[in-house]
Amino acid sequence: MRVRAIEHNGLEQYLILRRLYLPQGRDTVDDIAAAIWLDNRYWENMHIAVANGISTAFKGSE
Repeated sequence: MRVRAIEHNGLEQYLILRRLYLPQGRDTVDDIAAAIWLDNRYWENMHIAVANGISTAFKGSE
């Protein structure tokens, strides 16, 4: 039940991200915004890494 509650509560998801990326931080707007930015950055970099890996797999390394 708790997982479903978290899935439908955006604020709680943001607080979890803040605790993940900034464990010593506080639940302030600035710290939550920083955690969201860090999470977005992480996934942008992950997309790039996966795309590069797929590209290398298809064309091979030179």
